[in-house]
Amino acid sequence: MDNDWIGLVAIFIMLFSIVFLGEQIRKIQGWPSEFTRKFIHIGVGFWGFVAYYRIESMWFALIPPLSFVFINFISWKWTLLPAMEIADKRNLGTIYYPLSLCILVALFWKEPTRLIPVIGSMIMGLGDGFASIVGQRWGRHPFHPWHHTKSLEGSLAMFVFSFLAVCGVLAVMSRNPVSVILLRAVLMASAATVIEALSPWGIDNLTVPVASGLLYWLLFFQ
Repeated sequence: MDNDWIGLVAIFIMLFSIVFLGEQIRKIQGWPSEFTRKFIHIGVGFWGFVAYYRIESMWFALIPPLSFVFINFISWKWTLLPAMEIADKRNLGTIYYPLSLCILVALFWKEPTRLIPVIGSMIMGLGDGFASIVGQRWGRHPFHPWHHTKSLEGSLAMFVFSFLAVCGVLAVMSRNPVSVILLRAVLMASAATVIEALSPWGIDNLTVPVASGLLYWLLFFQ
């Protein structure tokens, strides 16, 4: 129990530090909120590593993402944290992100599936985060699923960084041989890339981590 409390405090310090740093970058450097939002988005993806090693109780592991469902909702409604908000209020991505982590923790925060929420979080943080940055900065080959614009460059970034994310999690948290890690990373990155490309704008913050987590469970734990 003491370990759970230490882990909980460490996670909140980590998350609020990331948000604070993003806000300072926005204010001091004058960088647009779209960039700082993705900076926060990517940084938050690493929360699962702390939770995995420091929190055993599912209920304790639920507290950070559940808290940020409410924090992000309040910020979305009143723009309290401009560094992580998008101008178009129709986009609820900042709320969907921690909600997806709540779902994964509730479903899988037990052995041997406890690494699944970490995988989902890292795919969302790194894969989706860099897909957006690359797509907006270097996207030259757009396509339009569900009347929303994506790009081949963004999808390639989604695949590459999702692959790296899964490789990193499995290398640290599993005893699988390198060949198995690489195969699973390719499968998961491919699936996450398709899910992200086909998800309507904003909803990918929910569909990508949840669908990726469920797919990993179906493929490798059933």
